[in-house]
Amino acid sequence: MNTSVHINGTVYDAQKVMHELMDHPPQWKLRGLEFLMQMFDPSESPVIFHTSGTTSVPKNISFSKKQILYSATNTCNYFAIDQHWNLLLCLPADFVAGRLMIARALVSGANLTWIEPALNPLEGVSGIDFAAFTPAQVSAIVETPSARSCLDQMKTVIIGGGEISYALEKKLQSFNSTLYATYGMTETLTHIAVRKIGEEVYHSVYKDAHFGITDENCLVIDLPFISSDKIITKDVVELLSPTTFKWKGRIDHVINSGGIKLYPEEIEMKLVTAGVLKASGFYISGQPDPQFGQSPVIVLLKEHAPVDVAAFLKRVNGLLNKHELVKAVIFLDKFEYTDNGKLKRQKFT
Repeated sequence: MNTSVHINGTVYDAQKVMHELMDHPPQWKLRGLEFLMQMFDPSESPVIFHTSGTTSVPKNISFSKKQILYSATNTCNYFAIDQHWNLLLCLPADFVAGRLMIARALVSGANLTWIEPALNPLEGVSGIDFAAFTPAQVSAIVETPSARSCLDQMKTVIIGGGEISYALEKKLQSFNSTLYATYGMTETLTHIAVRKIGEEVYHSVYKDAHFGITDENCLVIDLPFISSDKIITKDVVELLSPTTFKWKGRIDHVINSGGIKLYPEEIEMKLVTAGVLKASGFYISGQPDPQFGQSPVIVLLKEHAPVDVAAFLKRVNGLLNKHELVKAVIFLDKFEYTDNGKLKRQKFT
């Protein structure tokens, strides 16, 4: 690892970082500087990461500096990032995605353009080669001409932290830059696999990572250097090879209707693709059914309530197969989201 890093065109070594920490930096920058100070520390003390709590109770996970650098090096190798690149950090440095961007600058020698996280971080920014965004950020970027132009001129862009809607993915396919959706979590030290926007298959970013599945077709990740145990996820996939897969949905979202497993994400995609509903205004959940155990329902924001619910359901069910038929519409005033913008799906019992 390098003993210094270029941030916004300035060389930062341990002394420079300490100076800035003592100068009371803004909150959005504080955690990143503390992380950088830990990375410069020659001791073997572990680094603590905080999970976002999207799928379970938030928790702390510790990693060695060698593991962090290993993850960063694999990403740099996969995307051919070197000292001539300019990386953008516009994500919170409290979590793994932001911290690993700092680590990539450390191992590659690239310059890190570090700005305050914002919904549209590209206003007034240019000359970026590599960036990571959330879907919400990308949605704002593509609607702003100057930011859109900046995105279009980048070499590589990765998008993670949430599902990319069908409508957004369709818009992104017209860009000149190479854009990827990522798959990963704190436990894997950010993304473990990526797929090109417009394609379905996820490919491993790590040369020594291998994928498997459980009896319920949930993804199992074997990444020896990061975890001594195999990581069993709650993501249902179609396994194509030990290094490739297609994502289908979350096992904890699955609706078991008469012994047939229905994946809400697949039903949602059908309805959004057909233009019946907007991705941000609804989701599919399950409710108890006296005959089938569970049946699908649409959870809809009240502001999008149809005038004629019966006619709306008839139109929706005309697009679905007989096992997916929606039995009811449930209206909510608002949806709940995690701190990093992921939808919390309400279950009905």
